[in-house]
Amino acid sequence: MRKKWILGMTVFGLIIAQKNAAQDAPEWAKDLIIYEIATRGFTSPAGSESGTFKSAQEKLPYLQKLGITGIWLTGTNLGDAKHFYNIWTQYACVDPSKLDPVLGTPEEFKAFIDEAHQRGIKVFMDVITHGLMNNSPLIDEHPEWFRGGSWGMTDFDWYGKHQDLDEWWVKTFSDWVTVFGIDGYRLDVNIYRPDLWKRIKQNAATAGHPIVVFNETWAYSEGAGDFLQRMVTLSNQRTGPDMNVMLHHDVAKHYQQFDYFRIVELTVRYTDRSTDQGYLDVQPFLDAAIYGYYDPAPKGALKLTQLNSPSRPTPEKQEPLRLLIEGVNPDKVINNISIRSLGWTLRYNYGTQGSLLAGLTGNTRYEMEITPFVPDRLLYSTQLSSHDDGWESSPPDKNPYVAEGSRSMFGYSFLFTPSIPIFMSGEEFNADYIPLPRQTSDLFGKSEPGKGRWLYASMIDWEQLKQPAKRDMLDDVTRMIAIRKAEADLFRPVTTDSKPLLKAVSLQAAGIDRDSIPVPCMLYNDVKAIVICGNTTDKTVKGVLNISLAGTPLEKAEKLQITDLWNSGKTKTVKVSDLQKYPVVMKPDKSKRGGVAVLKIESVRDERK
Repeated sequence: MRKKWILGMTVFGLIIAQKNAAQDAPEWAKDLIIYEIATRGFTSPAGSESGTFKSAQEKLPYLQKLGITGIWLTGTNLGDAKHFYNIWTQYACVDPSKLDPVLGTPEEFKAFIDEAHQRGIKVFMDVITHGLMNNSPLIDEHPEWFRGGSWGMTDFDWYGKHQDLDEWWVKTFSDWVTVFGIDGYRLDVNIYRPDLWKRIKQNAATAGHPIVVFNETWAYSEGAGDFLQRMVTLSNQRTGPDMNVMLHHDVAKHYQQFDYFRIVELTVRYTDRSTDQGYLDVQPFLDAAIYGYYDPAPKGALKLTQLNSPSRPTPEKQEPLRLLIEGVNPDKVINNISIRSLGWTLRYNYGTQGSLLAGLTGNTRYEMEITPFVPDRLLYSTQLSSHDDGWESSPPDKNPYVAEGSRSMFGYSFLFTPSIPIFMSGEEFNADYIPLPRQTSDLFGKSEPGKGRWLYASMIDWEQLKQPAKRDMLDDVTRMIAIRKAEADLFRPVTTDSKPLLKAVSLQAAGIDRDSIPVPCMLYNDVKAIVICGNTTDKTVKGVLNISLAGTPLEKAEKLQITDLWNSGKTKTVKVSDLQKYPVVMKPDKSKRGGVAVLKIESVRDERK
């Protein structure tokens, strides 16, 4: 008879997570279109790496015309000039309570934020949450605040119960809001101490300036987070567009497949730092690092068997899930076990966050009982690109920009989805990649300067906008953003505990392999619908759509009017039966007014009634 171990695992705060930040986020958060700026390379008033708050401020009229509504500013605080890739970066932070003088004065920083606000643009600071550069004076002043290190830096001791550290952190990031008018924070690496961020948000709200907080990646924020930078990314940061991501091919399917608590991966970590993994429900498998779908599914040394079928967790009921884990190494001591689920990377482990219980050993199989909780309720977000595209080991001849002129990717997969869009400066006009001269291809600056593909180290040449193709791309992206804003009631982000009113639309096109272009989709609400089509080919696609209004409020309409939002702008009246074979034309991708078709459908009122 086998020996059975039952591992009870419970995460505290089962119900409160559902009633969290996304529900209480400022209303303006739903209209965010976020544009990332690496301050030193965004402008070059005096040559490479000379961008400042003042020179960035001079580009605000351009950004207002583009239509973005949020700037993620990855260059503010006192930092090291060469720690990462041999260039100045925000991520080599020396002191988060100080501005770096190479970027400008406090008065210039405040002027940048004030003008951004006047132009309807929010500004978010990047926060390096894990630690500081080893030469930071703060480490000498408060050595007890720090413990261990990562990324070649010294890490904060977040779980050492240092009340003075907590108070300093809360005051520092409350002051950036109340003194300078910062509208929120992007948290690098992890959130670590959600309780502190909830205090910061409360201080901001009390001061009459509510803010948002968005984490880099999936981590349970206990209600402190509003959305994520990397909820879904359209690229692999080392190889470019990740065509395994469903948003590239079928937007409706992408939004239909996300659900609560589908386990895909379990990791057993041993005290010798080795790991074993097992997989369950891995079609498709969501990778936590790049959020792309893998086929074939990965395999691991562990075998997982789900022993029951609990109901979907709700705030009122969380039914435990039971797993059988087989293949555990009996000669090693287990440190902790973590679980990743589809759509969430919620971590379940022994003890509370920051302390783990070690000591289990001697068996090859265990039964685990997991009590789920309702995870963070977040606004949905999609990232086209960020500074980390072109990461270390990227091909030296690869352009790290993701869309590279693709209107289909920018529109169908990104701007015309019900989520907060996030993209890197330069994408909007298909900027050529120009590396900062000091940049290396090695993360810690050991290789030859002038090499590397890191997008943070792109030096934007604004003279490129004199080229017709670059200007056409800018005009098309500006038009896409204008359409998104005009139809905001359909494109505002859904929350992660809901699904948009969205369905696939059938397309028939002669001479085109149907699998070679994205599946059209239709977003709808009580008063209208918008059909979005994508064309990723270099050919003009002419076809007919079979648009079904069944199950929508428009299905009983006698007459409809359809407006071509992308090309002609013209509106015509049609019968419902006409939608069964409605013609559509999409110009080649990467050409002016190409890559997409966008049709708005509304009912026609009979004025005689």
